Amino acid sequence: MKRSPQSAQQAAVAAELERVVASPVFGGSARQIRLLRFVVGEALAGRGAELRAPLLATRVFDRPDGFDSVEDSIVRVEMSKLRRALERCYAASPAAAVRIELPRGRYAPVFAMGPAATDPAQPPVSPRPSMDSQPGDWSGPISPRSGSIPDSAEGPVVAILPFTSITAVSASLNAGASASEPPVPGSTGARSRAVAHGLTDRLGDLFVRAPRVRVLSRAATLEEAEARGARYVVEGSVRLIPGALRVTVKLHDTAYGIQVWGEKFDRFGVDDRLFAVEDEIAHEITILLVTLPLGVVHAIESEERSVHPPRSAYEVLLRFPRWLATFDRDLQAELANHCTRFLNIDPDDGVLLVYSAFFQVLSSWTAAGRDYDLRRAADHARRAVAIEPELANAHQVLAFVLLDAGDGPGALAEAEIALRLGGPRMLTGFLLALAGDWERGTSILRKHGGWTKRYPGAIRHALALDACRRRDYAAALIEAESIVPLHLAWSALDRAVALARLGLIADARAAARELAAILPEAARDPRAVVSRLTADQALACDLVEALALAGLG
Repeated sequence: MKRSPQSAQQAAVAAELERVVASPVFGGSARQIRLLRFVVGEALAGRGAELRAPLLATRVFDRPDGFDSVEDSIVRVEMSKLRRALERCYAASPAAAVRIELPRGRYAPVFAMGPAATDPAQPPVSPRPSMDSQPGDWSGPISPRSGSIPDSAEGPVVAILPFTSITAVSASLNAGASASEPPVPGSTGARSRAVAHGLTDRLGDLFVRAPRVRVLSRAATLEEAEARGARYVVEGSVRLIPGALRVTVKLHDTAYGIQVWGEKFDRFGVDDRLFAVEDEIAHEITILLVTLPLGVVHAIESEERSVHPPRSAYEVLLRFPRWLATFDRDLQAELANHCTRFLNIDPDDGVLLVYSAFFQVLSSWTAAGRDYDLRRAADHARRAVAIEPELANAHQVLAFVLLDAGDGPGALAEAEIALRLGGPRMLTGFLLALAGDWERGTSILRKHGGWTKRYPGAIRHALALDACRRRDYAAALIEAESIVPLHLAWSALDRAVALARLGLIADARAAARELAAILPEAARDPRAVVSRLTADQALACDLVEALALAGLG
């Protein structure tokens, strides 16, 4: 018996639901899967119009009757997370025959049948405008090697080509084997191919989780990726010999037809830990290329998009590195206004909430930011963790907020979560050190300090304080003088302490005057200022004594 078109459509939606919940984007999240199954089931049953926050609260999240969405934001937060998860899922699978979509402001899903991109001139990735875009922002794919940049306010499109296995070295180890024969299972050549496939898959999983990045799926060649609309293309090779692994990675910019970045990753003693090494290298590549806001891809986008006012939250985030490098007062005021503007548009943008909280706390250490509301920063950080619990940056910023408030144990716990989730290791090391785990924190900072030149000098503040803790004030002065931005109080504070302990009192008093000009409260109550810096009480007492020698307090 032939099925009706309606039943065929429902069967297609049901099949798509199973595919979606099994995707890496959902990562087995029981809460998100339960919510998606419920709203899709209700819509297919014809009850989509009845979906309201109280119904979802009681049926999905086990809240009691009388649910108040003002007091309890769980439905709003989880729906926002689900909407973003679906967007990431379809960015990775743009050719899906059926799409499950959650329009903003609605609880009922809609089902788009057939290929999502009806215009063949558009790339098959996230063809619907994102929540950041205004109508008309998307201008289609870049013409091959045209040098023209699209007007889209969305994040960049990246393709990952299958990594290749270079087996010539390993084949030479067995002179009796034919180079044309497939490698014997368990041989070095077979393992090299397995690592190449594993790295490709792992990078796809990590890239699709990176905020504001759209990942093109299943591109086999650079030319195909370019034709399908990817501006950035990652390719790599794996070379494995007994005891050693080399992974070489390149990034191409198809808009100009050039290679813009390359790096090799060498590991030794890998025979019994290939999975762990594979995962470690994949995380490093992800951080270097697509982690906001310092990844190479975002650096290129920042250079090109800074010529006009930000049209999206993503373009606001691209402006953060320039501010972190200078702490310029005018740029600081612009960023504050832009953050407020786009959070008014989308209060549940977890990524922007992260950077808004970070901005507010760090701004409070500048002359222009003395009046920032740190309670608002704490609210933004906690909301960001609630909306994006698997985003390492959210936990990093909450750790920063807690450290600033004097909650060392809480800051250490959040930094531990960030370390487990991955993300930028430098900031995690910074926070671990200041929260009291000096050895591990400074080890991370020194190990990964060369990952990217775009990290602000302010990250060396933790190394300066660690040197003070070890009573190595000459080293502390070297680190303090590496904190280039003069508008940040940390530079003057660290120099005042180191110079005072070295007996250079006149220079220490000059640095103390710089500090008081940036933060007048440092002259009135230096202990209160120092308490925001570190959870190490012995170090805090030492810093206060040194500032007294410099004439403060």
